Amino acid sequence: MLIDSRGLPDGTVLDADICIVGGGPAGITLALELADSPLKVILLESGGMDFEPETQELYAGPNLGFQYDPLDEARLRFLGGSSNHWAGNCMPLSPVDFEKRDWMAHSGWPISYDDLHPHYMRAQTYAELQTEQPYDYAHWAEKLGAANLPVDPEYLKTVGVNESPPTAFGYTYEDRLRAAGSLAVYLHANVLELETDDTASTVTGVQAACIDGPRFRVTARRYVLCAGGIETPRLLFLSNRVQQAGLGNGHDLVGRFFADHAAIRPVARILLSRPREEIELYTKPVYFDTGGLMATLASSDALLRREEIGGFIFHLFPAQSPGELSLTTLYRALRRADPPPYLSTEIGNVLSDLDGAVNGVWKWGGKHRGDLIERDWLGPWLTFECVPNPESRVLLVDETDRFGQRRIGLDWRLTETEMRTVKRATQILSQEVGRIGLGRTWTAALREDFDWPGHVARGKHHCGTTRMSDDPRTGVVDADCRVHGVSNLYIGSSSVFPTHGYANPTLTIVAMSIRMADLFKTDARTGHL
Repeated sequence: MLIDSRGLPDGTVLDADICIVGGGPAGITLALELADSPLKVILLESGGMDFEPETQELYAGPNLGFQYDPLDEARLRFLGGSSNHWAGNCMPLSPVDFEKRDWMAHSGWPISYDDLHPHYMRAQTYAELQTEQPYDYAHWAEKLGAANLPVDPEYLKTVGVNESPPTAFGYTYEDRLRAAGSLAVYLHANVLELETDDTASTVTGVQAACIDGPRFRVTARRYVLCAGGIETPRLLFLSNRVQQAGLGNGHDLVGRFFADHAAIRPVARILLSRPREEIELYTKPVYFDTGGLMATLASSDALLRREEIGGFIFHLFPAQSPGELSLTTLYRALRRADPPPYLSTEIGNVLSDLDGAVNGVWKWGGKHRGDLIERDWLGPWLTFECVPNPESRVLLVDETDRFGQRRIGLDWRLTETEMRTVKRATQILSQEVGRIGLGRTWTAALREDFDWPGHVARGKHHCGTTRMSDDPRTGVVDADCRVHGVSNLYIGSSSVFPTHGYANPTLTIVAMSIRMADLFKTDARTGHL
């Protein structure tokens, strides 16, 4: 059932076996997986079926650190959550992502890749992806007659990225949510606080409110926060009547270790020595009846076990040539009488890519649209992992929202390790491109004075802020995603990821929701819910 909470009488008390907070991919998957069980489930979603400015504004908060998107633009607050604006790129984490790496402080999951693998397969259908050997790129290269670049497996591997349509979970699963008899989805239900007993060891209820509408309460046997990597710690911070630092925050870990995928787009330019059509699957996806597939180059597990860098992935998109781009940059700088950064690089690009410079003049002078000298160029987009950093965090600020509650601020930090990852990844790609005869590479990333560009792209994949660990001194939740020290509170979000690799998190989020649903159903059958 879908119910508009604004129609509830003020002071209503609702009861369920499971109360889920947040109707994005995590919450919707968990709810639908439980819908075929005898359990009574309530899902509370802050928004409605469509974007509403007054609800979205509840996400606002200041940026206190490295460059980032406004927080009320980095997420969406209506049914389906941020699946309403995701790109659809799906891939599992790699086995190495779950391992403890001696050089990487705070690395290592309390579960392994094998623990999650069967749930990944079931997650494919939720994201409307094809299920025939979905991540075996060699299989698909042979089947499609596509190239499989012979990169050195000690450094790189080809990863097949599955392409979701992309699935907007709210719209795609609206009918199933309406039809599920044991599931009630309450829209416009803003959760304000988790109530607990006097030891903060058991959640006893959830306080919720509508904008300019009624307030109500939900009681349940178990509660699951599926509100994302920023709003979930905010709810824990705000639930502080008993534990003053915030619920589950006895070791000052809630909100810390914020991480996201950062990206430089592009980090280099590659002049191909063969026609682009020969590596077409690396430059654009192919689509099937269900989902699609695109090839990428990513860090190998062997590399990450051997070197002190984070995971990374390259998307090899078509691009303009460096000579043409640098000529444009120099022309604009000359008109402004303001030299550009890396002036020597810009001049060097023009001199070393005269074909591109000629194409630039051809287009400007003759008002032509096409190139005079045809060349195939790639502009690799580099996306890289941020290593666990307790000083990178979200925290409450003094500014308040319309409910009088403190907003959250983001203090995201990049370190020398991320810069080392960028430089080493670019170096490896350049070497492999030359070694296999794919082409020649132009890049400024290997300059000694290279620094973060004016725009470092963000995946808006909010990870780490309620990290998973067997030890409450090093994590907020345990291997089952239950908050340490709280008997009936769980978290379903990429916020539990101790490390996040190069993979987009949505498929893993869905897989972990399926895993949690299986746990709940088993506990219910055995009388341990």
